[in-house]
Amino acid sequence: MQLPGMHLTSLGAGSVLLEPAEALDPSQQDDMVVPLAKSMQQMRARQLLYDLKSVAVIDKLYFEWLCRVSAICRISGVEMVVVNIRPPAAYALAVLMEKSPPFRCALNVDRARAG
Repeated sequence: MQLPGMHLTSLGAGSVLLEPAEALDPSQQDDMVVPLAKSMQQMRARQLLYDLKSVAVIDKLYFEWLCRVSAICRISGVEMVVVNIRPPAAYALAVLMEKSPPFRCALNVDRARAG
């Protein structure tokens, strides 16, 4: 399923993989969060795996976007897991956080699905 700036793939058993594209504009959060929630509902998602392998650095705006996605997941009863985070992005994320992130992190998709 294609949404502006992201691609969603059902992996089965309620897991959905979100791959952000270069076109993803985290400054347009309000325009993207409702279509994302609708898509997750249509796909009967129980777990959203947000793949960060293509994201080089996470700045404050992108972190706010991740928190917004996490919030809509919680409201929808979907667990959000960030996967494939690159070391520079992980470092930037750690610097931005003042408390634990509102989402779980896993090394890769397989580990995230294993729980």
